[in-house]
Amino acid sequence: MMSGGLPGNLANDVIPLLRQFCVGEYGIAIGGSYAKGISDAQSDVDVYVFAKQILPCGQRSALIEQGIGTLAQVISWGNDAEFVEGGTDFWYVGRKVECWFRNAQRIEKTLQMCEEGRIERACVVWTVMGFYNYVALSDIHVMQIVEDPYGILGRWKARIAEYPQALRKAIMGRYLAEAQFWPENFHYRSAVERGDILYTSGIVQQVVYALIQVVFALNRVYFPGEKKVGVVLEKLALQPQEFNQRIRELVYPGNAGSIAHLRAQREALVGLVHDVKKLVEDGDNMQESGKQ
Repeated sequence: MMSGGLPGNLANDVIPLLRQFCVGEYGIAIGGSYAKGISDAQSDVDVYVFAKQILPCGQRSALIEQGIGTLAQVISWGNDAEFVEGGTDFWYVGRKVECWFRNAQRIEKTLQMCEEGRIERACVVWTVMGFYNYVALSDIHVMQIVEDPYGILGRWKARIAEYPQALRKAIMGRYLAEAQFWPENFHYRSAVERGDILYTSGIVQQVVYALIQVVFALNRVYFPGEKKVGVVLEKLALQPQEFNQRIRELVYPGNAGSIAHLRAQREALVGLVHDVKKLVEDGDNMQESGKQ
């Protein structure tokens, strides 16, 4: 059981409660910044609970309040009628704990989709650019198993230990094409010249995140989601020179009201797309040479 570095006595006080939420086979793990080793004073504790079925929201909240107390400020969410995903969030010894419950059978389907190169991005309010289905693979890859009595989590981690080639090809193909759509686009150029900062900033964000997807896939590293992504980017071997710094300067170019800044931003975006495309092409050429 993992407990080192976690606040208070979470492993002994909380995990037994979460175990009671599960109906049938289950697995519990620590995820997020604690699992990745990048937690700080502002970090919450992410606990993943995978099961075929869980107790309804009201029962989960009642169990937490009984076990920890009313100061836990429990909030539970999710569809009680059909379990796809849900959550029970609360405070424990001064730290926010977010328990994310996910249907284990649906995770199995997601793994199969990603292994076959079928990628999806859902528009949801809690992410900046939507939820990429393959982020589930990143979650599983880095999570630290707490309880896995049925071997579910261990099997998943072994299954995705090697980055699926079909997933890599699908991500690079889709998002490099998306990144190349905007930089020379007439509507982007005209928006720059009229100083339309709301429109242009959305374009820049879209292109930047598309390039980030390509670079992660190029390195065969699972995209971990948007939070603290710059920390992970710094560790990737294959990336354009000063990639992280160039992204930071793109998304915050200075005087947002200046057309000159927007022009410079667009030119910088053109350069970054070109550099990522060249990395992909060089990698493909090297792969072809190796086959000959």
